[in-house]
Formats: sequence, C-alpha cells, structure tokens
Amino acid sequence: MRGCSRSKPSGGSQIMTQIRTLGLALSGAALMLAVAHAQTSLSSKELAEKVPIADVHRHVQRWVSPSLLKQQMEEQNVAWSGAVGPPFGPWDTEPYFQLLGKKYIPTAGQVELTSIYMQHGAGGLTDISLDTYKNLLQASDQLFATGRIKGFGELILNNQTTNPVAAFRRKVKIDAAPVEAMFKIAAKHRGFIQIHAEDDADSVDQIKSLATQYKEVSIVLSHCLFTANVALVRSLLGQHENIYCEMSARSRSHFPNVDNERIRQRVIYGEDFAKEEWIQLMEEFPTRFMVGTDTYNPNVNFEKNVSEIRKGLLARLQPSTIELVAYKNAQRVMRLE
Repeated sequence: MRGCSRSKPSGGSQIMTQIRTLGLALSGAALMLAVAHAQTSLSSKELAEKVPIADVHRHVQRWVSPSLLKQQMEEQNVAWSGAVGPPFGPWDTEPYFQLLGKKYIPTAGQVELTSIYMQHGAGGLTDISLDTYKNLLQASDQLFATGRIKGFGELILNNQTTNPVAAFRRKVKIDAAPVEAMFKIAAKHRGFIQIHAEDDADSVDQIKSLATQYKEVSIVLSHCLFTANVALVRSLLGQHENIYCEMSARSRSHFPNVDNERIRQRVIYGEDFAKEEWIQLMEEFPTRFMVGTDTYNPNVNFEKNVSEIRKGLLARLQPSTIELVAYKNAQRVMRLE
C-alpha cells in the first residue's frame, strides 16, 4: 500500500508565514518600546514632582521678606534661590543671606546697573568712569574672596522689546568696558555672570566674543535670550561650552495675554505642555539648562511657576536630564553647597 505523502508548502506560502512571524515580532518589539516609554514617562513625572530645584532667577523684592522666601522655598522644595539682584529693593540682601545661608545665591551688579540707568540713562551703562562702577568693581573682588557673592547678575543690557515698562527698556553694547571688567573679576574667582539680552545679531556676537575671550566664566543667559530661534541656541551651546540657558519667564503664567504672536513665541511651557523642539534641545544639551521663576513683580505667582516647571518642563525630560536641569547644573556652575 502506498503511503500518503504530504505536499511541501509553496514558496508563496513560506513567504507569507515569514511575514506573519516577522510582523508578530515587530508588534512585540513595538509593544515593548511603548511599555518602556510609558514607564520612563511615569518615572519622569514622579521624579519631576519631588526633585529639589535651584531657582537661578529669583529676585528678592520688598514684597517678599526673608522669612516668606524661606517658607516658600521649603513648601515648594526649592533648595537654592537667587543668582539675580533686587531691582526694586530692598537694596540690602544681607538679611536673606543671613537667614538662608548657603541656600541663597548672592550676586552683585543688578542694583548698581539699575541705579546707573535711572541716573544716567543707557549711555551710563557703558561708562566705566562712573563712581558707581568704580565702587562695584573694587568691592566685588573682596566679596568674591569672602564668599559673599557667587557671580554678577542680572545684568540687563538688552531688553528693548522684552520689558513691559517702556521707561525701563534699553540696549547697550554687551562687551563694553564695565562688563568686561566684571568678566575679568569673575574669571579670577571662577564666578558666573547672568546676562539679560535679546537675540539681536549684534548682541549675540558680543556675547560670543566674551565667551571666547573668557572661557573660565560661565555665562548664564537669562530667559534663554527670550528667543524662539532653537537653531540659534543650538549653535551657541555647540560653539561655546561656557554658555548656559536659564528658562525663567518662558512659562504660560508669566504672560496675561498670549494672543500676541510675539508672546506666543516666547512661551515654551505651561503646566500641561512644553514645546517639543525645546525638549529635544534640552535633551541634546542636558548639562546646559537651568530653571528659575523670575518673580519680578508681585503679580507673578511663585507657586504657579514652580508647578509649571515641574509638570510642564521637567516631567517631559528623561529622568537623568531632570536632575541636571532642576538643580545639578546650577550646583556645578554656581558651586552651590
């Protein structure tokens, strides 16, 4: 009796079987990637809620007493605050330093530049012969040496379109003699300089010139130049290892009206969103970004700002990047303890 022979599958059938097998494998891989992404996203959100923050753009103002600042920091898990001056008083920040100790990041320069601008206008900001500059430069060397300041800032040198008060707007040469003198002192003491400028080509070129000449000085760009030009920031960070961006006043709550196109471009994040191109940039340069609140007037809600930083910005970063942006970059650059 002849046995029954099985017919061999056709070539087309074999191909279809292989395709189905490959498809299942790819589906499995895609599922695993999706699960991994979800786990990372959950980890990021959890870490963002509890990570300590270094607020590198916190003005101490007359409406925030030292004890209130301490309370706000403790309630919001902000480990360090400052890195800018009090533009509208109190002019003496010693009580904040005494109460907060190493948790306060003291700087010099903002009060003096504000005084010069109010008395002499924009032209005075580039006049190194003024007594206010002479006293600042003479005192700063000793202040650095004794640990009473960590850097200079916020030096407002170009805010011609970014300040809501027309009388406070100005644009001056960023690498003018007084500023360069501050760079020389900062270089001597490994200090940082925080500069408020806009993304005008000449201002950017002047910043690049200072970054090239004073590689020992960390330059912190207030509000990341208020620019919407991600390519420009990528170029600056790629070319100059001593340039950093801090991301204060780029959140939704800072602007009462976002109908204006210019304002929409300035806003990068809110409690429930962040612009993807900026998140990608921060992941590309994770050691070069910091955060801040910029409570420049009493209408800026500090708690809301911290919530936007945590839920909108940090929560969308990789866990390893979150800690760097939240506090480790500032800790390293500003030598915080």
